[in-house]
Amino acid sequence: MKKILSIILLVGVFAVALPFIGNKSIKVDKPSKLDADGNFIQHEWVKSRTGGGEDWDYNLKPVQISDRVWCFFGALEMPTKDNAGYMSNSCYIKGDDQWITWDTGPSYIFAKQAYEAMQKIADMPVKTVIISHEHDDHWLGNNYYKDVHGATIYGTHLINENYYGPRHIEGKDYPGMQTRMIKALYQNAIRGTVLAEVDKVVEETTNLTISGVNLEYVKVGYAHSEEDWFLYLPDDKVILAADVVMNGRVTSNRDGIVIGQINAINAIRSRDWDHLVPGHGFVTDKTAADESVKYFALLKDRVLEKMEDGVVADFITKEVTLNEFRDKDLYYILSPGNVFRSYEELEMYDEDDLIDYSAEKSDEDKASDTEEDATEKEEA
Repeated sequence: MKKILSIILLVGVFAVALPFIGNKSIKVDKPSKLDADGNFIQHEWVKSRTGGGEDWDYNLKPVQISDRVWCFFGALEMPTKDNAGYMSNSCYIKGDDQWITWDTGPSYIFAKQAYEAMQKIADMPVKTVIISHEHDDHWLGNNYYKDVHGATIYGTHLINENYYGPRHIEGKDYPGMQTRMIKALYQNAIRGTVLAEVDKVVEETTNLTISGVNLEYVKVGYAHSEEDWFLYLPDDKVILAADVVMNGRVTSNRDGIVIGQINAINAIRSRDWDHLVPGHGFVTDKTAADESVKYFALLKDRVLEKMEDGVVADFITKEVTLNEFRDKDLYYILSPGNVFRSYEELEMYDEDDLIDYSAEKSDEDKASDTEEDATEKEEA
């Protein structure tokens, strides 16, 4: 009797599971989350497409951040064919006679459509492009601005050193290299995209005045990538942070370091700002950096604690889970890798690696802060 019941039970389980065996077309609203049965689905399966026909429509809608800053906000997910690489944020700054672009997005077509949207706000060319770091979702639109607008591109030397466009060598033409975005996207999204060099490589934090706009282009060094920068508009009290700050999703630290991230965020927090635009995410008010501050602080402290307890690298992702971020996009894809790489980094941790930006303020800045504190107390 027991054998018969066992067989009946197995048949029942198989019957229930049958619709899901080999089924690659299960739909989930948020592929970066668990499905109803607790199974992790990383990529939703879709039928392949040729990628021909008209240009991909990114359906871009600029969001105004301040009097002269507008931004385009990408999806909180990995770059896929279905988002055409539109998963990072890029911005336009309105100058007296030109637009200044911060990060140019994942393709020539994206940059062209972004400009067409901004042209409706003010019909001015883009003469200056400023790039945050070398990851290709942030700068593959460069050649649109260079070829069509004659723009000057400011950015890291790593773009010129690590990537190359079409080349002519000894009478022969060679194509440019393919980045992950060029390989991944459909042709009607990536066509026309050519790797364009940075015109002005900037080595250190630099103050710029372009078309009546005061800018501080701040080098934070090795953080999210080998070399990261953010852009500060002191008159507007706006920071364009790029990928050293993310919210609504977990960051990818595949090319970065925890201590560098903390130092970069501290550099941002040392400025006076009202609005901050992350590299990924939609929150832009005074709380915009809070998730990143918390994430990297917990990551550092908990990994160091477990190392002190004798936990070895092979088990660190079981011991440090950062469950506070479980509801954020890409948690299951990215956070375990962040934890493991942090263990490797923090084996050589030295407290002196953390930078105290408050200690680096000039006497004039400190005096100004004291006056502001006194004024606030009087008003209170």
